[in-house]
Amino acid sequence: MVRKRLSALDFSAISSGFVQSPVFLLIFLFFSPGNIIAQAPQSLGITNSFNQQAVVYNSDTIINTTWKPIVYQDTGVSFAAGGWFNRKFFHEHLLQVKQPGFNINADLIFDEYIGSSKRKNTSPSNNTRGYEVTGSISNHFYFETDVYETQAKFGGYVDSFIREHFVIPGQGGYKNPAYSPGFDFSISKASLIYLPNKHFMFNLGYGKNFIGDGYRSLLLSDWAFNYPYFRAAITGGKFQYNVMWSQYISDREKVYNNNLGYYRKWSQTFLINWQATRQFSVSLFETVLWPDQDSMRKKDISPWVASPVIFLHGNQSPSGVPNNEITGLNLKYRILHNTYLYGQLVYNNKTYNDSLKNRYGIQAGIRSGNTFGVNKLNAIVEFNMVQPYSYASNLLNTNYAHNNESMAHPLGANFKEGLIVADYSYKRWYLRAEGFIAQYGADSSASVNYGQNIFKPVNTQTITDNMSVGQGLKTDIFYADCKIAYIINPVNNLRIETGFTFRNEKSNTFFYRDRIVYFGVRMSFRKIAYDF
Repeated sequence: MVRKRLSALDFSAISSGFVQSPVFLLIFLFFSPGNIIAQAPQSLGITNSFNQQAVVYNSDTIINTTWKPIVYQDTGVSFAAGGWFNRKFFHEHLLQVKQPGFNINADLIFDEYIGSSKRKNTSPSNNTRGYEVTGSISNHFYFETDVYETQAKFGGYVDSFIREHFVIPGQGGYKNPAYSPGFDFSISKASLIYLPNKHFMFNLGYGKNFIGDGYRSLLLSDWAFNYPYFRAAITGGKFQYNVMWSQYISDREKVYNNNLGYYRKWSQTFLINWQATRQFSVSLFETVLWPDQDSMRKKDISPWVASPVIFLHGNQSPSGVPNNEITGLNLKYRILHNTYLYGQLVYNNKTYNDSLKNRYGIQAGIRSGNTFGVNKLNAIVEFNMVQPYSYASNLLNTNYAHNNESMAHPLGANFKEGLIVADYSYKRWYLRAEGFIAQYGADSSASVNYGQNIFKPVNTQTITDNMSVGQGLKTDIFYADCKIAYIINPVNNLRIETGFTFRNEKSNTFFYRDRIVYFGVRMSFRKIAYDF
């Protein structure tokens, strides 16, 4: 089998696909000839959590690494010899068309596992079926569409989160009543990318974006569920300018109104990246949250939402609702060939009173590929801290959240965290270990607000003087997760996997112990994370 060698285009984009799009299904059928001749043309791809270190940080060809996923150019092809079953089950996509100027890959996806959880009276299980289709036309168009249908049960702390927030972590809402022991939900993603030349990139999608060089992001993370967006990027010399318009769900209410839908909000996200030297880069970030409707469901969209210029926007909607403005920096410095120091600073610009002037967060970390000279051993060590009441506002229509989940760190605000992640690949074996220690200040009752819950209005703050990280009900989390997998098919990540999660969460009033183990046959490169 010829394995892929990678070179990178200087653009980044979201790895997602149009929601059950008939357009892409027509493309799928139209470009599926009866006889396919094996070729070795170039094609476009996008990074994911499994190949990110190798494609982005172990390569010298990518300049702008801050906005992810990143579009790269695959100069190889993966075709295998042998019978149909051997090729499709162990080496190739189910449908694999590669011709000069066009390629398409498609797989039927299944993700099945069973497990055991100590704290909850149910056994974790997952039953996912779906499909993934990706392709490119010349070096100018990339498209992707994914659809999944899932029935699942979750271990203790994940199940508790779902019932409190009415959403599966990172995977959207569910269909069945909250008293059911399991959850039935579906996921659709999409991306259409146009690269007219080396200077411009346009991306229309329904999915996730990530800004940063670490595992977490305090600016824009991939923790929340998919959302519609349009992004444009302009690259020239050492600079890249990015602007994205996106729409978020303000509040996933327990009772859904089919006629009116959920309250929604708009976001403008800007990023200017400067590659100052060969080793050092700095990015300037801004995001602005605007209401889409007022409390009476009347449109309340400011014309400033359309502004493509960073820092050039108004400060309130037509009805007088203040927007929520968040700015920040992303820093990266290469100290060795595959090793980088990185950091972030995030700052809430909107000042509601004197006590809320210093709402900020910091991140510092180091990441390394081929660590200690061991091939395919990757590691990240990271620290995160966010001050109380950061990301929050007085309305759900302007807080930095989507679909009842934070758009930045999963712990919200008023926390500090130390984290380590390592993964290692040997032939077709894959091992990943993750652990973190975190401390946050919880609310001791529903009537208080110590600044950790970003969904509570900032005008209900309990502490107004001498605010500090961890104020409130001091709560500690210890989390450790380990998984090992044997990769059956590396092109679609079909694998046999087993894993174990150890989690303790304790304060003066509660102590939750979670021990979760699972075993199953899994598939796809999508990121599913329960590390909170």
